[in-house]
Amino acid sequence: VWELLYWRAPGRSALALVGALGTLGCLARFSAISVGAYGALAVLGVTLPLRLHRAALRALHRHPPEHPCRVQPEGAVGLSLEEQQRWARRLARHLVAATRTLARLFLVHSLPESL
Repeated sequence: VWELLYWRAPGRSALALVGALGTLGCLARFSAISVGAYGALAVLGVTLPLRLHRAALRALHRHPPEHPCRVQPEGAVGLSLEEQQRWARRLARHLVAATRTLARLFLVHSLPESL
């Protein structure tokens, strides 16, 4: 986050700024529900073709490339281990059910359900 705020990575910072300004501009014009729904539809529009491509490669007996969400970020985390565990437990209590449902839908585990 600090790298984005201090523009240490200009490409990522510019992308974050454009995304934030675009979101705020959309929220100024449309309702939050509409912006959230169209944002979710955009994410699904990207993940669904990727999932279909992987399924087609698997059907053709070729090995698909590694899933892009499984790439581990580089660099150290700024929180201590105890703080990380505390925050993880706190967030897990509130968001486990919603995360599982959204992951199942957006990562297209079941094609008919996601469609």
